[in-house]
Amino acid sequence: MSGGPRVHADLVADLAYITLKTAGWLAGNLLGILGCAVAMFIVISHGRVDTFFLHVDNLASRYVAADLGRRELFEHQLVQVFVIVLGVTLAVRGPLFVKRLRRELREGKGA
Repeated sequence: MSGGPRVHADLVADLAYITLKTAGWLAGNLLGILGCAVAMFIVISHGRVDTFFLHVDNLASRYVAADLGRRELFEHQLVQVFVIVLGVTLAVRGPLFVKRLRRELREGKGA
């Protein structure tokens, strides 16, 4: 490998920076999407705490009372919606993230 140990160290530092920034960005997006589910229940309950927990309790009790096939269908649909929302979110926010990450690496903020 040409360039010596300094180039290798810079490459490792950049890869570590990219990995950590991407993991943090993905975690933030995931938490934001999960927060949207909570926000949906808050909107449905008109911001009232007791109504919020009644809705959550209603969903939980219906889930527990459902047979295995209906639970499986619900879980499958929930995962599908989550994956679609995540995909759209990453597709919309991804280009800006990549642009910012490239700029930070070019300016030397990553090392």
